[in-house]
Amino acid sequence: MTITTGKHFVVFPMQMWGHTRTMCTLVARMAKLRNVTITFFIISGFYDRVMAEISREFLPGEEYLSARIRVVALQHNKSVAITKDVEAAFEAAYVKMCNGEPLTCAKTGKEIPVHPMRVSVAIIDMFIPDAFEAVRKHTPDTVKVFVWVPVATHSFFFYWAEDHVDSVEASAAQRGISFEEAAREIVQPSGKVMRSPLTGAIYDYELQPQAFPLWFSGTLLKIARVMQTAHGMLTFDAAEYDPKTAKALKAWFGKSSRKAYYAGPLIPQGTENTSSDPRADIIRKFLDEKLALYGKHSVVYVSFGSLFWPTDTNKLWAVLEVLMERNIPFVMSCAAEFASGIPETLQDKIAQFGHAIVAEWVPQQALLDHPATGWYLSHGGHNSTIESIMAGVPAIVWPISADQPVNAIYLSEDLDVAYELIEVRNGTGLGKLLRNGRVPVGTIVAVKAEMNNVLSSAFGEDGARKRAKLQSLRKILQASWNEEGVARREVEEFLDDL
Repeated sequence: MTITTGKHFVVFPMQMWGHTRTMCTLVARMAKLRNVTITFFIISGFYDRVMAEISREFLPGEEYLSARIRVVALQHNKSVAITKDVEAAFEAAYVKMCNGEPLTCAKTGKEIPVHPMRVSVAIIDMFIPDAFEAVRKHTPDTVKVFVWVPVATHSFFFYWAEDHVDSVEASAAQRGISFEEAAREIVQPSGKVMRSPLTGAIYDYELQPQAFPLWFSGTLLKIARVMQTAHGMLTFDAAEYDPKTAKALKAWFGKSSRKAYYAGPLIPQGTENTSSDPRADIIRKFLDEKLALYGKHSVVYVSFGSLFWPTDTNKLWAVLEVLMERNIPFVMSCAAEFASGIPETLQDKIAQFGHAIVAEWVPQQALLDHPATGWYLSHGGHNSTIESIMAGVPAIVWPISADQPVNAIYLSEDLDVAYELIEVRNGTGLGKLLRNGRVPVGTIVAVKAEMNNVLSSAFGEDGARKRAKLQSLRKILQASWNEEGVARREVEEFLDDL
């Protein structure tokens, strides 16, 4: 079936699964809500997963609507942290589209024909600003470019409300250094006090509690320029997760007659199909066994997403030892790009413990939905945060970088539905916390003591209270995509405004 009417969108998320998975759900719902065609650019390594995620949104009898989504795989680097090549591949493909030439899917080798409707809207991930600029360069007057914001939006006012690109470029030129080097000096923590209109003041190093590599400093600054020049913003965040931020961000964009649209939560409506993957079956059986042996909410899930990993791994090993000492079963994902191998001595301990699984991949949504899963030891990335809320699983947050430190504060202090680990910090992140005056010790002894205290609370009355509060938030967010839900109205408004 060929669609010859309606608008034609181009969509391109960054090569991180959390950024892409939510976009899969969004484009499928857009295709169901309005007569639009969406050319969805992804990296080739995600092709099969993307097709599976999109199909979850189409109920029997709706399959014909999937023809509105044209998935185009691009060649890419293996490293998530390097986006230069995939952004160049996107620009080349985009130029072909503008010139009326067919595209070729790098995964299937199939030709994707020229679409009769020219592109009028592009939705580009904030973390690939060069792709954003490519659209503006080649179609400056004919295509509206919206920025895709796949982070917790309450981090916006700390990072992207002010544009420093011009001053950094001038500094780099004057001193004969690269833009990236000059940007790193700006982003590097120095003890400066940072403020947001919605939260208390914090030191800048509180946003980098793990001394995570700042290879993306230039990108962080360029994002602010994207925010200033985009036609508007579309985010996978949920307006009702942090209503004050949603209101403030809409007002910020409104000052320049632009709009911010909240599309989240973007949790697929269909069941995650893992029947063909033996790894999923192993984890399901493990969870079933622990449910029978330990009861509901007994298992801790440990994951730091597809990129991040604690920079001081000895503290992670110490936390795993605490879990085993307390006889708490756990599943740990090592899917992160920066994940490091577990020492042989600890591997032996885990094997002898017998109530843990350490895997390179886990079916996260299915795991969170399992009644045996009780707590999620997470980096606080927003996709994982929303997924855990929607599954009713509270978090123990180990923030590393990006939006995670602000999310950890919001979850543990404002919402009071999580615990934040403080002693796991290292480097400049060990400085005094402005918000409460606490100074982390940062030793292995302190890490183990804090983890023991948190687990005692989590598996006690306080944890039960936090879990109950989380269910109230979950119920609110579950209604976001109902007929009159906030997210559905926002996405319909976005589509109609175009």
